[in-house]
Order: sequence, then structure tokens, then C-alpha cells
Amino acid sequence: MFRTALLRTAASLALACAAPAYGQEAIPFQQFTLPNGLRVVVHEDHSTPKVAVTVWYHVGSMNEPTGKSGFAHLFEHLMFNGSEHHGKEYMPPLQEIGVSGVNGATSLDQTYYYEIVPTGGLERVLWLESDRMGYLAGAISQAKLDEQRKVVQNEKRTRENTPYALMDPRQAAALFPEGHPYHHPTIGSMEDLNAATLGDVKAWFADYYGATNAVVSLTGDVTVEQAKTLMQKYFGSVPAGAPVSRTTAWVPALERDRRETMEDNVPQTAIAWAWAVPGRGTAEAPALQAAAQALGRGKTSRLFQVLVQDKKLATYAAASYAGFAVAGIFSIDVRLKPGVDRAAAETAVKAVLDDFVAQGPSAPELARVKASAFADNARAMESIYVKAMALADSTVFAGNPGQYAVEAQRLQAVTAPQVRSVAAGWLARPNYQLTVLPFGSHKVLADGADRTALPPLAPSPALKLPALQETRLSNGIRVLLAEKPGAPTVDMTMVFDAGQAAEQRAKPGLGGFTMGLMDEGTTSLSGQQFAERQALLGARIYATLDVDTTSFTLSAMPRALSDTVALWADEIRHPAFRPSDIEADRALNVSGLSQSLAEPSEVAQRTFTYLLYGANHAYGVPLAGRAETLRGITRDDVVGFYESWFRPDNATIYAAGGTDLATLRATLERSFGDWKAPMQAKGTKQVDPVAAATSPRVVLIDKPGAIQSVIRVGQILPPGSDPRQFEIGAMNDVLGGSFTARLNMNLREDKGWSYGANSFVAEARGPQAFGVATSVQTDKTAEALHEIDQELRDIRGKRPASARELELLTKGEVLGLPGRFETSQAMVGYLQYVQRFARPYDWITTLPDAYAKLTPATITNAAQLLKPDAMTWVVVGDLSKIEGKIRALGIGPVEVWDAEGRKLAGAAPAAK
Repeated sequence: MFRTALLRTAASLALACAAPAYGQEAIPFQQFTLPNGLRVVVHEDHSTPKVAVTVWYHVGSMNEPTGKSGFAHLFEHLMFNGSEHHGKEYMPPLQEIGVSGVNGATSLDQTYYYEIVPTGGLERVLWLESDRMGYLAGAISQAKLDEQRKVVQNEKRTRENTPYALMDPRQAAALFPEGHPYHHPTIGSMEDLNAATLGDVKAWFADYYGATNAVVSLTGDVTVEQAKTLMQKYFGSVPAGAPVSRTTAWVPALERDRRETMEDNVPQTAIAWAWAVPGRGTAEAPALQAAAQALGRGKTSRLFQVLVQDKKLATYAAASYAGFAVAGIFSIDVRLKPGVDRAAAETAVKAVLDDFVAQGPSAPELARVKASAFADNARAMESIYVKAMALADSTVFAGNPGQYAVEAQRLQAVTAPQVRSVAAGWLARPNYQLTVLPFGSHKVLADGADRTALPPLAPSPALKLPALQETRLSNGIRVLLAEKPGAPTVDMTMVFDAGQAAEQRAKPGLGGFTMGLMDEGTTSLSGQQFAERQALLGARIYATLDVDTTSFTLSAMPRALSDTVALWADEIRHPAFRPSDIEADRALNVSGLSQSLAEPSEVAQRTFTYLLYGANHAYGVPLAGRAETLRGITRDDVVGFYESWFRPDNATIYAAGGTDLATLRATLERSFGDWKAPMQAKGTKQVDPVAAATSPRVVLIDKPGAIQSVIRVGQILPPGSDPRQFEIGAMNDVLGGSFTARLNMNLREDKGWSYGANSFVAEARGPQAFGVATSVQTDKTAEALHEIDQELRDIRGKRPASARELELLTKGEVLGLPGRFETSQAMVGYLQYVQRFARPYDWITTLPDAYAKLTPATITNAAQLLKPDAMTWVVVGDLSKIEGKIRALGIGPVEVWDAEGRKLAGAAPAAK
């Protein structure tokens, strides 16, 4: 359930953290148990003034009886709708204290909730979490149940409205027989969700949300003694709950291979093979994990090498192992190139698998698996959130908070013969192939908490920025460093003043195509060799672009900094641009374009951007003819673009992490100091203003059978350098920038028509795009458009921002500032941001005063830039069901286009 902009680090990384053999320290922790059976784990980390709180319940969809599918997830939603002593939405009190991450999630085996807050907000979080753990039943009403039932059903529609979404439920139903706890999907069925009653809800709470079935993990700026005092105060009175029985292991076996073919609205054929295998914590789990990575993780894997690179049968090939409490799933997934014979692809996959089962992984393959695991988790463990998740997960499923380290050591210790033996024992068994074709004794303490009011916010420290250090290499490249002593990585980005705008005088898409080719190898290393070297160094090297800049990013282990920077420099300075790689990437890009045309949200966003800027603007994105343009790009085009833009006199390096300036400069100098600009002139850009629209425009795109309509609404705003930029951002935050903003509260919480709605300002040096984005159930499309129109009009003065809205906005933003730069990557991103928009380094420290000065009039004034009578509207959905009602709204002349930007029907007079 997505509720705010969250930390993106996957919790799963914490479950495979690096082995002690590489010298990575385990997470120090202490644990204790309250008299009511609630287990608590504490990790102290006082480097950043914030605390991560996670509450895990050992209940998931596996506990749902027949006819109650989706119930665990539905109940998770209800946990955010108020408790007995706080009968309101869960989010506003957290925004008041500067929460930087809050969410909940339900899976097969568990349900968890978490918050990341400034140190001073810890007591409030514990009050809220304990209140919903101990005092929820009396606050659940039929109205709340009905509201969240609609939200969950729209979440289900959102998932199922994307290509290939039905594969996982089919796979689970085939591998696990009826009666197995994994037979049905966590999201549940519409019928079962509709059948859920208030009595069911309260029974679920009584059965599974007791103290003995939960674990609380606290990590960050908190002491163990403080944790003991607060946990007893707030959670000591929570009932112990009922005993819970659960299946511990059940790995079913298929008697013979099972084959199934289905048709769906997908752009290309997909084939997946799956086996039910032993789950997490079993003797086989480390070998299965290693096998999956060697077979199908990234460009160095066997499946990718054979199916994508060598035989060119597929655009995607991967393998994965998902270990759950009762069983696991090992799967191979392939997306075929259009026109490829399915039998040829199946034969190729079988050959790769047979060879692996017979021979096992090579020594280099296994070394890369282990090095990647170490590096991935060294980065992940910089986050207190990931640490909290690892400790709670290990406690729930193993009874030992340090079990994640035990599992990590087992992965590092696994041998090639062990991997081969496990692969032979499980992957040679019958499998399921799915082809998708296009179309104890406890006591309760007295409640020590005052539940008549929320705890106040304790004092929070001021934001402190590390000193900004600057130098230049001998060739003039500017280098900026924010040093973070003790950080587990060194992160840096080389930013070129290019971006999408650099394509204005070139073939559309050339910049992104050139950037992607630079990942395919250098003049001295093939793409395969480059990827292997990167994996062994534990590095992450990748490139991104926005409308203004192109960035080549590096994350290195400090112990391998020099070698990693040398590899990074080789990619940037010596790209091979081999003709064979150009053709391979061209095919992948054309295939990716075809896939994007099947994704409604992608079609909506591309069309929206095109309509705002047009094809000729530097920020414009041509729609028609994109595949033909890609096919026409030559090597000379690529080399010319590279030499015009990716050069030392157009570059700046931003760095943060565990190194000092002298070491960093010396390292960069060795790899970049002698890099000279080519004779060719440096590229230039012209980002022109965009004339303001004077009338509305409505574009509809047909997606027959769509169960949701994807909506984009917006206009052009002034450039990011405009002196009103802060006020524009604040206005957007009130309108649609957070979970509690107006758009989401209207379309999701009040109406239940959508899983989420937001608004955005796409920051740019030039004219910026403002937009509203949402997906709504098909039968409420016109009604949703009407509500969006009303919200756009209301914020301009009819319904000014309230004092409460401004209070939530100010507290939520300001109180979260001290913890903003927990990771080195976040610090690099900030350096890049302030340089891009010519803001001083200490700009972020001025924000508290800026937010304090906000008034309702400030928001209203900024909202005058919005022109509801001249908005651009894009809707992708089933026009047979929505077109008539949209025309009847009269919001503007209606045009019908196809997904590739071709106008199919002229405008019809808007209804009055």
C-alpha cells in the first residue's frame, strides 16, 4: 500500500547482507520481551537524528481461510484509518513531526508497518502504533470498511491493468494445490473482498494482532534504556492475544510437467518456468539463491548471455528465487522478441538449464554472486530503515534478530558442488510453464500511556550539512565533495550539461540511445567483461538523464575505490560503440517502445508531455515515427553526439561518502586528469519559452477492455529559476503532493475511485510541466475528471489553503530535514540539485524560515498560475465506456488519438 514518497531501498536486501568473510560488520542489537509477550529489538545508531520504527505481525495471506482471500491486506489498510483514542487518519500526526517514510505491506507470511521520524517524534509514533495494536477494534466501522474495500479493489484493478500482471497468480495456483496457504494471491478476489464483514474484521484483529504475534524493531537515534521505558509505557497494556497455529513447511511436487497458455493484452510473448522449492532458512536456500543469480541476474548471467546477447531470441531473460516461510518459488522468465519462434526460445532455455544442472556454476560466476551480495548489502545497511527491517524479519521468522547474518554467511560459504547438487535435485523436477501470448503464559500491565492526547514532539536537532569541499582536476573538471567519514560507500556522479534538451538538433532519442550504448563495453572490454569486472568490484555504475542533464553515476566500496573509478572512467572515456552492440541495442529499444505502447500510464505520460511542449521544443517528446527514427540512427550519429556532449569541458563531478578530498582528487586525477576535449565544438542548447495555452484540449486514447482509466491533466509553468518556485512547490504540495493532499483525499479516501492521485511539478531549468496523475475505475472516469477540475478551481481561491493544511505541510517538510542526508547517494543528489538550479549549498537550511512564512494567501497567489480553463487533458481507457460521458462534461474539445500520436477523430463540440 503506497502512502507517501518512501525510501526506495528494498527490504529484501537486508535479508542477504554481506558475509563476515568480507569484513562487513553485523548489526549490533539488544532485545527484550515485555511481560505481555511483545518482542522488541533495538539497534543504536546516533549518526543521524532520526529513528526507524517497524512493527511486524506474523500474519499474512497464508492465514486466510477459504472464502476470505485478500483479508490480511484489507486489514492492513484499515490500520491507517484511526484507533480508539485517535479516531482520525493515521498520517496527519506523523506529518506534523516530519515523518520521512511511512507505509505498510502485506505478503504471504507477514504484515508490517513502519515509520521513519526525527528523534523527537519517537514517542508519538509509539503512541500511535501501540494504540492501533491494542485499541483498534472499537474504532472500526462499517463506513471505514466500505471505504477501504473500495480502495483495495482499485489497487487490484491498478495491478491487473498492467501487462503480465496475471502471471504470478496463475503460477501460484498451479504450483500450490488447493488448501495450500500459498494457493491464492495476497490481493484476494473481488468476491471475497465484497463478502468481508465487520465481524470478520474484528475477529481477524483479535486472532492475529496480539502482542505475542508481533515484533517491534527500533533503530537509529535511540538508546536501549530509552526504548525499554517507552515500550513498557506505550505497549505494556496491549493484550497478549490468542495462540496462533501455522503451517511451517509444505513443498508440493508436480507429478509431471504442466503447460498452460493464456492470452492477455501484452506487447510480446512471455514464457515463465517455475518450480516449488524449499523456502527460506532451509539447507537448500543459499544454493538456490546462488543458482538464480548465476543463471539470471543481469548481463553477466547465462540466460541473458545466451537468449538476449548471443541468440537474440529475447529482450529480457532472468531467473529468481523467492524464499518464503512454508516453501519457495524458483522461476525463469523470458520475454521473446517479436517474430521469434517459441520453440527455439524454449530449446535455448532448456539447454542453459540442463548445462547448469549438470555442471553447476563456474568459479567466476560464484565469485560474482558473492561479491554482488556483499556490495548490495553494504549499501543497503547504510539505511536505518533496512537495518530495522532485517532485525524484525529475522526475529519473526527465526527468533533470532541476527539470523540475517547467519543466512548471509551461508551464502558466502556455499560451494559450486553444493549449488550443482541442489540445482540437480530441484530444477530437474517437473515444472510449471506458463506462456502468455499477445492479446505461552503472559500478563498484561496497566496502561502507562495517556491516551487522551497525542504526545508532543520532543526537541529535534537542527539540520547540519557537512562541509562542502571543492577542487579541480588538471584538465579543469570541477569536483565537489561532501565527506561522510565511516560511510560504507563512496558515491559520485559525473554530470554533463546535456539531457533530453541536447537532442533538439539531433535525431530524437539519440542522447538516450548513446548513453545506453556506453554500458555495452569499452574499447578494451566487452559488455560482458565490463559487467563481470563491475560485479567483482562490488560496484554500481549506471547512467540516467533528465531534460537538462545526463549523469553517469558510481557507487564504490572504499577498499576498491581506485579500481572502480578506473572502470568508470573507461566507460565514460572509451566507449566502443561496436556496430554489433548498436544493432543489438537498437532491437532492444524498438522492442521496448513496443512494450511501452501496451502500458497505459506510459502512453498517457508520453502523450501528455508531447501535447504540452510539442515535437520541436527542447523538452518535447515526438510520438509518431519513434521506431523509424531509432532504426535510422547510425554509428556516426552516436559518435558525433558523444563528442559534442560527453566531454571534460562539459562535466562536473559530485561526490559524497567515505573518502577525503586528497584521496578523491588523486584517484580521479589518475583516471580523468589527462582527458582532453575533442576538436569538435561543444554542443549548445536552446530551451525556449512555451506560449501559454488559452483554451482546453482533451485527448482520448482507446484501450479496449481496460478496467481503469489513466488520467493526466496539466499545463506549462514558469522555469525552475522563477523566484516563485518555492511557493509553486508549496501550492502543489497542498493540492496533490502527499497522501493527505486534496487530490488523494478526494479520489481515494473520500470517493474510493482510485488507489492514489497526485500532482507534480517536473522541475527543469526551462518551462516546467505541471500535472495531475491518477488511475480510476472505468465507471467513474468522467466523475473523476469533474472532481479534478473542481480541485484545480478551488485552490485558486474558492477554497483557500487552511491553517491545518499549511501546518501539516510545514511540519512535515521542516522536521524531516535533519535526516534528509542519511545516505551518500542522497547527498550527491542534493549537490547535483543545487548546482543545476544555481542555488547556494546551504539553500536547504533556509527552508524552515521559508515554510514559516507561508500563508493561505501565498498558496492562493501561486495557484493563480494554474489555468483550469486552459488545461490539457489526456485519458487512456476503454472509450466504448467512457467517451460519451467525457464529452458530456464539456471540459473542452475532444480528440481521439492512437497510442503512437496519430489523431483519429476531430474535435467534437463540447457539451454545454
